[in-house]
Amino acid sequence: MNKETILVVDDNRQLGDFIAYRLLPSMGYSASTVYNGKSALETIRATPPSLILLDLELPDATGLDILRQLNAEGIHIPTVLFTAHGSEHIAAEAFRLGVQDYLVKPVEADQLEACISRALAESRLRREAERLTVELKEQVEWLSALSRIGQTVTSTLELDEVLRRIVEAGVKLTQAEEGFLALLDSASGQFYLRAVKNIDESLTKTTRLPVKDSLIGVAIRSGRPVRQSRESSAGQLKISTGFLVHSLLYVPIFSRGRPLGVLSVDNRVGQRPFTPKDEVMLTSLVGYAAVALENAELYEKARRELAERRRVEAALRESEERYALAVQGANDGVWDWNLKTNRIYFSPRWKNMLGYEEDEIGSDPQEWFSRVHPQDIDRLRQALSAHLRGVTPHFESEYRILHKNKAYRWMLSRGIAVRGADGSAGRIAGSQTDITERKEVEARLLHDAFTDGLTHLPNRASIQERLNRAIENSRAGKGHLFAVLYLDLDRFKDINDSLGHPAGDELLIAVTGMLQSQLRETDIVARLGGDEFVILLEKIRDPDYAISVSKRIIEMLSRPIYLEKYQAYVSTSASIGIVLSSLGYSQAEDILRDADIAMYAAKASGKGTYEVFDPAMREHILRRVALESDLQQALEKNQLQVFYQPILSLSSGQLIGFEALVHWHHPVYGLLPASEFIPLAQEAGLIIPIDWWVFEEACRQMREWQAQYRFNPPLQINVNLTSSLLARPNLVNNIQQILKKTGLSANTMNLEVTESIVSANHELVVRIIQALQEMGVRVEIDNFGTGVSSLLNLKRFPFSAVKIDRAYIQLIDQDESGAQLVRTIVELAHKLGMHATAEGVENEGQLQQLRSMGCDFGQGFLFAASQAPAAIIGMLEKRERGESLLQPVS
Repeated sequence: MNKETILVVDDNRQLGDFIAYRLLPSMGYSASTVYNGKSALETIRATPPSLILLDLELPDATGLDILRQLNAEGIHIPTVLFTAHGSEHIAAEAFRLGVQDYLVKPVEADQLEACISRALAESRLRREAERLTVELKEQVEWLSALSRIGQTVTSTLELDEVLRRIVEAGVKLTQAEEGFLALLDSASGQFYLRAVKNIDESLTKTTRLPVKDSLIGVAIRSGRPVRQSRESSAGQLKISTGFLVHSLLYVPIFSRGRPLGVLSVDNRVGQRPFTPKDEVMLTSLVGYAAVALENAELYEKARRELAERRRVEAALRESEERYALAVQGANDGVWDWNLKTNRIYFSPRWKNMLGYEEDEIGSDPQEWFSRVHPQDIDRLRQALSAHLRGVTPHFESEYRILHKNKAYRWMLSRGIAVRGADGSAGRIAGSQTDITERKEVEARLLHDAFTDGLTHLPNRASIQERLNRAIENSRAGKGHLFAVLYLDLDRFKDINDSLGHPAGDELLIAVTGMLQSQLRETDIVARLGGDEFVILLEKIRDPDYAISVSKRIIEMLSRPIYLEKYQAYVSTSASIGIVLSSLGYSQAEDILRDADIAMYAAKASGKGTYEVFDPAMREHILRRVALESDLQQALEKNQLQVFYQPILSLSSGQLIGFEALVHWHHPVYGLLPASEFIPLAQEAGLIIPIDWWVFEEACRQMREWQAQYRFNPPLQINVNLTSSLLARPNLVNNIQQILKKTGLSANTMNLEVTESIVSANHELVVRIIQALQEMGVRVEIDNFGTGVSSLLNLKRFPFSAVKIDRAYIQLIDQDESGAQLVRTIVELAHKLGMHATAEGVENEGQLQQLRSMGCDFGQGFLFAASQAPAAIIGMLEKRERGESLLQPVS
């Protein structure tokens, strides 16, 4: 159990205390209670809880007033709102203010525990997302800081300015309170402060730091960072400047094995210890500090060498310049360009870095420039030109250059020009460093931050950035119309559950390639996670283009996809939501939200289709949220009721039984048919208890009618067997127990299974049908003709009857071919030893043709719609009198 703190806000002291001090502790939570809005706000500000159970009506404010005040103060805590009566308006306002759930009193303990669990789980996920976002921002801030320091190092020879920025960056990146950079005085063997942050700068003139018997000495001697805190050292820490601190971090600065100084940060007041991550960041800055110190030293040496060279004979000048400047070029490939003769000396190491021997590269400048990547050559030439004209103090450029093995390597080239008395450059020399590995690491970091690891598509962060740019272009008045397609794969969970997650991954990779094949080069497809993709169509002419792309994708994904590793075909489809920029969006998150809403509207309309977003859809979602909350209590409040639609013998006109159909007496929306709430119950995980309740209630009612009306043969009851019940391991046992409990004979029970369930669960359905037949229960195939393998299903499964889908019955009125199709189905059913039942019979013409075809049974509005049990009595009495029911029933 999670020991998370919950605040109960309820003006009913007895109820509030019971929930806070008895009910919630029994669930494993710590809790406290307050009884008015003022106390609630004071408590939340002082000690924010993990969750708030908030009563809507309080003596000094409403629960919504408290939520508005918390939102205004930037306080966002998961909240469950209690109210004594339901209201769609209040529910919509509550969810707009961030409420996780909305419960109507009285609340059952199980319901409350489930509600709290969902709210806290959502909160934990949100905190985890915020944590990951903070980590990404910290990483980007780190890379940005390093980039700025790198630019400073390479753009100025003002050493104090560079070192000051390095110390400031170190303090900021490690969240330290103060820091300093100390350099080694080779004469005295002591360190002196060169740059500080949040330390009195006057100390830089007088403070000398010892090496012996100090932590600085430990860092210098080991060549590794030293990180300590009071907890780890079991006592007070005293840094080299003489101050007592809580935690410190020293990182030594070395150049070619020679100690130059130390970079230090500490926390004198705060108790935060430094982490390995802080070591990495400070070590990165130390590298730049070493380069800056080397550059300063080289620059100073160069100045001295230049003064010396003026006094040397002309015959030795070229050699002395070459080797003096080679020192500036670090320990890498050296180059020396005589601008007067336009010849370049390339050191053996320079040539070897490109895979060549010394005699394979000459002294022509084109040996260098002809190998530079075409996209980088202009930048290299501009950097050289700027330095030779005196615009920059030194030359530096990063570029790709062709290796002998035909691969490009990243190089960093630095150099300094030698100028004459008139300031013109006669020579420039420098070094070339291979930075390929560093570039690969940087590219990998950026790639990982903005790319999906499985499909290598852009991820959510990447597509949001592109969407925001598209919004800016659109709002800039450029006539930039774009569309966003939000795509979700249908039945993806079934594939994962049946073949395993690796198969699901292979399917996602295959779908990625298929989506990319349908797009222009300017379009972007991204994966948000799971089986959800987003497509950005930029610079489109009109909305019809987005619709045509959606149709192509839906048609393509409707075909079976072959998974090579599993040597199996899988069937899926796509539901797509479309959002157009013409609606005037300002944030990417709003576009994705509305595209998601449109996608769910497509799923609700039958899957494998698309929907263009309309603002009315957002209101529909709010209603769905309210319905889901109310559905949690529908069973407990006896709001569900089973209606019954009569099934007639088409030859005798007599009533033979009923199909059970559940309805919901909603307190606000009135009587709702199953089509309006059963899909919602499936998504919310509420379908199982509803299915079992319908099954038992239908059996109970039928047994009651059979006892009152002893027809021969007895009345039959048809109940739909949903995919949720079919997947239950104890299905057959539960049915047997319900029949025993209600006293209903198994041979009067007919279970209807849709063709889609049959096609997806072949072996399981066969086993279940056989087990049910052994009990005496018959199984019929429902909505026959809507599947892709209808005729095969009739032969493979031992069904007792076929219910012909209403779409086929409508064909009877259209032409002779439609009537012939229905006649064929009836004849086929009879040849296989099955009865045939027509669904959706609506007029006399259909009835007469069905009778002439020999169709056994029928149901539809021509006879009666589904009705409450009380309205069925008239039909039962007609049957008892032996009257026909083939006339419409009011």
